[in-house]
Amino acid sequence: MNWVVCQAVKLILSFLRMLPGGVAYSLCEKIAEAVFLVDRKHRRIGMVNLRIAFPEKEDSWRLEILRASYKELGRHVVEVSRLAVAETSDISRHVSYEQGRGLENYLKAKEKGKGVIFLTAHFCAWELLPTAHAVLGHPLSFLTRPLDNPYLDDWVTALRSRFGNRVVSKFGSVRGILRILKDREDIGILFDQNVQEKDGIFAPLFGRLACTTASAAAIALKTGAPVVAGFMLPTPVKGKYLIRFYPPFEAERSGDREQDLVSNTARFNRYLEEVVTEYPQCWLWGHRRFRTQPDGRDPYGFSDEKL
Repeated sequence: MNWVVCQAVKLILSFLRMLPGGVAYSLCEKIAEAVFLVDRKHRRIGMVNLRIAFPEKEDSWRLEILRASYKELGRHVVEVSRLAVAETSDISRHVSYEQGRGLENYLKAKEKGKGVIFLTAHFCAWELLPTAHAVLGHPLSFLTRPLDNPYLDDWVTALRSRFGNRVVSKFGSVRGILRILKDREDIGILFDQNVQEKDGIFAPLFGRLACTTASAAAIALKTGAPVVAGFMLPTPVKGKYLIRFYPPFEAERSGDREQDLVSNTARFNRYLEEVVTEYPQCWLWGHRRFRTQPDGRDPYGFSDEKL
């Protein structure tokens, strides 16, 4: 069954690749909107998240943002479908760095003579971000959770590695990450998903504590490698994107390691807050980001939630 699922995914993506760009985007957006209408579970999760992030907004606004985020995911599927056959010229035509907050900030980090710790999120066309950065001359390694389907995982890993990037499993990865940074290479880490309390720390996000991976802050504190928060941004033209890199910084140290983990992770979360506030339709709202709480209460108990 895993093999069948993998072949079905590849077949669907191959079909999308054959369509003209405008048709592919339109089709995937319409499918995404249909999913939005029937996907009651993730609509509810998304509305809880949006109420936490934007308490001052009306539910009508939140629903429109949530609907737009589904359409953004539809466009992301189109981009993924093209990665298997895209040439470097195709990607470089569609992705560039943001002026003033782009390549120059990455180069400042490289001037430190160490590897760079990239922080990013499930935001906009996130699968395209490391690929485009590699095509533009800067391959990196990045942490991922292996997919449950081994056939699909092998195929996705090959897709992600086409232009010189390396995929590193997040399980048992500490030594590998330290080696990468010691060799003055770069490592990318997704830091925007909920983790269990034993694997993370509680740091504020949109005014609420969110259990966040502690690995990025721990690695930054141990190695002294510069940290750069980076995101793929949409443009008014479908299929064209900008890469934003915020100015590099080093982990703050107070002498209290636990406090340093919290304060640095909170700093990471502020970058996410900024870009999500600017482009709220681009984040993955259907994820239970605030599920793990210090008091054990799950904010996604929907007894009082009505859409």
